[in-house]
Amino acid sequence: MTRDHYLEIDLGEDATKSGPLYLIAQGSIHDTESSVNVAITQGNRWRAHGLSVEVPDGRGGWVTTQDNLGFPAGRKKTVLFNLTNVFRPRTPRRVRLRTNLEIYWDAIQWAQGAPNATLKTATLDPTAADLHYRGYSVMHMPVGAGAPEVPDYNQIEGTKQRWRDLIGYYTRYGDVRELINHIDDRYVIVNSGDELSLRFAEQPPPPAGWVRDFVIVGDGWIKDGDYNSTFSKTVLPLPYHAKNEYTTRPGRLEDEWVYQHHPEDWKNYHTRYVTPDVFKNALRDQTGQ
Repeated sequence: MTRDHYLEIDLGEDATKSGPLYLIAQGSIHDTESSVNVAITQGNRWRAHGLSVEVPDGRGGWVTTQDNLGFPAGRKKTVLFNLTNVFRPRTPRRVRLRTNLEIYWDAIQWAQGAPNATLKTATLDPTAADLHYRGYSVMHMPVGAGAPEVPDYNQIEGTKQRWRDLIGYYTRYGDVRELINHIDDRYVIVNSGDELSLRFAEQPPPPAGWVRDFVIVGDGWIKDGDYNSTFSKTVLPLPYHAKNEYTTRPGRLEDEWVYQHHPEDWKNYHTRYVTPDVFKNALRDQTGQ
């Protein structure tokens, strides 16, 4: 987070004055983590405020038309703002994006909506899903000190364990398509350095005049080893959709709801046991202790 600030955009005279109008903003933000979240809740100095949209009020000031719109969720993300009917008659077509979050905008454009365009959606299941170990990409710092690092997939920095990995059973390497075909509380348990590669059947070209986009739809959870994360040393407790809070200290694997409903997965898939011993021993070797 940083001080309250805004970015002011002049859409220009070319922006449509009737019908749907959108602002397309592409940018990045440093990933948050549990320690930052805990610090925010302590005291009254800091309160995160998501993006808000302000437009001229016709009297020389500005008025908020949309509030608490979130932020780019990570690196190189796209945020869409609906500006349809937000401008008052005879006011400048200017927009302010206000927040106190440290966002790095890379591109901001406007687009006219096409409400009458025909849309056809097709859902494709992967023909192959392979889990394997890859390692860690080289991280590049963009121009401008402090901007979020960007991973370069084409360069691997290393393959050794880099963090204090969570203790527990992870999914073994190989075919895991059965675990990701449906939203059913069966999932792939992925560790740092792992990679899941998906393949889909090739589709025929779109009809003349049509444009095709691809969207990956995922459903899952993430847990890190931050010291302020609840139960940050272990893979347990296992998440599932009907559970909203994870406040009970984990016990035996056999007592977990997910295990009780899908015990066969720990025979066929979740058989890779990981500990942080490699990481801790590497630290000892470097320090001589």
